[in-house]
Amino acid sequence: MTKESFLRGAVILTLASLASRVIGLAYMVVLPRLIYDDGMGLYQLVKPIHYFAAVLAIAGVPVAISKLTAEKVALGSKADVKRVFMVGTVLLICTGGLVGGVLFVGADWFAFNFAKDGGVAKTLALLGPACFFLALSAAFRGFFQGLQRMTPAAISQMADQVVRVAVTILAVIWLRPQGVEIAVTGIAWGFIAGEFAGWLVLATYYAFKHNALLELRPSSRELRRPEPLVGIAKRLVFLAFPAVVATILWPVMQLADSLLIPMRMHMAGFSPEVIREGLGHLGMALTLAQFPNVLTVALATSLVPAISEAWALQSKKLVRHRSQEALRIALIFGIPSCAALLVLGEPLSQMLFGYSQVGAPLSILSFGAISLGLIQASTGILQGLGDMLIPVRNLAAGVVIKFALNYFLLAQPGFGILGAAWGTTVGWAVIAVLNLLSVFQRVGKAINLRHSLLYPSVTTVFAALWMYLCQNTLNYFAPHSVASLLALLSGFILYFLLLMITGSLTERDVHLLPVVGKPLAKFLYTWGFLRR
Repeated sequence: MTKESFLRGAVILTLASLASRVIGLAYMVVLPRLIYDDGMGLYQLVKPIHYFAAVLAIAGVPVAISKLTAEKVALGSKADVKRVFMVGTVLLICTGGLVGGVLFVGADWFAFNFAKDGGVAKTLALLGPACFFLALSAAFRGFFQGLQRMTPAAISQMADQVVRVAVTILAVIWLRPQGVEIAVTGIAWGFIAGEFAGWLVLATYYAFKHNALLELRPSSRELRRPEPLVGIAKRLVFLAFPAVVATILWPVMQLADSLLIPMRMHMAGFSPEVIREGLGHLGMALTLAQFPNVLTVALATSLVPAISEAWALQSKKLVRHRSQEALRIALIFGIPSCAALLVLGEPLSQMLFGYSQVGAPLSILSFGAISLGLIQASTGILQGLGDMLIPVRNLAAGVVIKFALNYFLLAQPGFGILGAAWGTTVGWAVIAVLNLLSVFQRVGKAINLRHSLLYPSVTTVFAALWMYLCQNTLNYFAPHSVASLLALLSGFILYFLLLMITGSLTERDVHLLPVVGKPLAKFLYTWGFLRR
């Protein structure tokens, strides 16, 4: 039961997340054909309430469990590892049970006072048990991540998604004859089944691997006495609270956008039709701009216990090395993603959404592919160091800048909805810079300028030119969607091959890929693309 390296763990979580998103995309294609626009409207009313309930149910405790578990493992204290898991599980049972109970009992009140539609009451009531099972799963995920074993969490995520989608579709088909309001409850039954399946996978893995999981190496700094349960509980709450605030702040920011944008654009003289269209285009552009951060979200999850372990061992050299690796990966993927969205934004928008107008705000938001990656990676580093409040403070500063720019630019006729795109992009950049400055103050030089910034930027220029030429050339021989996909795929292949030639991507990096990593690295090395 050897632990996974934090980069390999990030790759495993990324692949699971990508597979889950593909399944979820297919699910969102099928669902409207089963419950139609009325049912989808009811589902949209439930989503924000369910999101906030889920955030409160897990209450940031999984990140805290992951960090403390990693610390106790580094110190070789098996008793404290067990205590952290036990206390964290009790906390999550309490928060999950409380939130689930309130949602179940108060479903009618939430339906009439928040959703403003009594038709969603039954669905909200059923989402209460789903929040409880989500909290149970979160305890195990935090524990496994603290041990730097990401495979159980990845398998659980896949089981959750597959079961949820299958049960939702079957339940909706079964309940559809009883009316749209009852049919929509099938979505809630899907969440219950999915969360239960995810928890069952984790609990089963823990039950069978319990002894092997806790085979810790003794340390010279091992604690003489186990930390008191009350002390562990206080530390978990202290670490969890900022994570909750940060998680809530992102959707609050989007909610405020939905109120501010129409008001300021109306003052600039834009018609309601133009405002609605602009909001739609901005929403689609944000979805596409945030897609590349699938990797960095997984990277941050894997990074927290890795940094916590190194910090507990008082190894500043290891902290700096892992921080450099994380930021290198974030930039290596963020820079070409920015270029791809900038060059192919319009044709990709037309292919995915059917609206080429999405390309205008997307060209501005494309720079967020770099900023968001750096935000996720740097947040993982700071959380691993125990500085949980710093990312929240920096996030709040970025939100203030974003709203100030939105307020000014949206009222300018020359900007319109593009003002909101600029406000968001600059806000993300501010958060990234502040986070990086905080990391540099604590870790030192955490970015290798040559292999993390210079070579990826230069090779991205060549890849971007290739994508542009490829797109324009293939348009004469193939449908636009095919041309866009081929240009995107070939551009990234060229980018990574050039990156291997420069030595910024090594054999060790390719080895991180599960199953295919070693044979692929051997093949690339044989043909002279890869260095050791």
